[in-house]
Amino acid sequence: MDNNNFDHQPETQKAPKAMWFWLLISSIFFIFSVFLILAVYKLVVNSKGNLSGPLRSLSIHLSQQKENGDQPDDNLVRRYIDGVLVESGKENIFPTAVVIDNHPDSRPLVGLAQANLVYEAEVEGVTTRYLAIFADDQELDNIGPVRSARSYYIDWARELSALFVHCGGSPEALVKIIKDNIFDLNEFYNGKYFWRADNRPAPHNVFTSSKNLREYTDDKNLTEGKYFSWHYKDDTPLMQSTSSKITIPEFRVIWEYDKGENNYVRYLGKEKHLGSEGGEIKAKNIIVAFMAATVIDEELRLKIENIGIGQAIVCLDGACREGEWRKKSATSRTRFYNLSGEEFIFNAGPTWIEVVRPGYEVSY
Repeated sequence: MDNNNFDHQPETQKAPKAMWFWLLISSIFFIFSVFLILAVYKLVVNSKGNLSGPLRSLSIHLSQQKENGDQPDDNLVRRYIDGVLVESGKENIFPTAVVIDNHPDSRPLVGLAQANLVYEAEVEGVTTRYLAIFADDQELDNIGPVRSARSYYIDWARELSALFVHCGGSPEALVKIIKDNIFDLNEFYNGKYFWRADNRPAPHNVFTSSKNLREYTDDKNLTEGKYFSWHYKDDTPLMQSTSSKITIPEFRVIWEYDKGENNYVRYLGKEKHLGSEGGEIKAKNIIVAFMAATVIDEELRLKIENIGIGQAIVCLDGACREGEWRKKSATSRTRFYNLSGEEFIFNAGPTWIEVVRPGYEVSY
């Protein structure tokens, strides 16, 4: 009996020792945590209450929002058409796609500088025309001159489920509009939504407005778009740009990179391409898409192979990268991928797509 008590006594003495050991460890950890918190606080906030480093920038940003009465960025959403942050409810305004002239007699063009997305492609020979997409709440009193349709413009409008706005069209395009039941607005049959300017020579004198286009879509109860958005991000300009110019000699076009604004300024010929208000035409993203083209009639009209896969050059943030475009069908969205097969993420803001033939020289 005594031997059993003697054998167990050391175990009863170990319990309080273990308890005191863990209490000591816990106390040391608590004291260390308090000192760590105080050290971090002292590092972040000095005696005047000023934040340092990234936290200081965040504090300034939030304080400016408070002073200006702005809502926090969390309440904003990216607009589908161009990724720009807007108030909820304005992110998916129904798009309209307007065919706009580029003949010398049509200049200066009106509204092109305000478009969210623009395709430029040839119509006859090396004469180009634009498809300008608008899907925001801008009030534009004039858009144009509006010109005739081509079948490939229809495909680009269809992938956005947009209202296709034009004035007549090639025989191929007009047949396609009827055959594929395209949602279009043709000046020939809907003149009240257009007007012809007296100070422009025909046929470069047809204009419309955002009010007229909105009136037409509202009558059809169309207020929201039905298309897939690309991926967008905020500006991240490179410390040193690697591509200061994008030159397309056949189009007489140069896009010159402006590092200060992290965008591209358009030149036509050797002059800045200006809108009617004298403002520069600028874009956040420039895409060069190589698409085969063939002449289909005596008027030198073209058929452009805009469905399938082809080479592309994507320029943003002062750098150009090679990749490819992909469009599965006439109604699917054209998308752009880098050489690793990853989809490009664009800067929020206007995008211009220059559609050129594979043999054309493009420098960047």
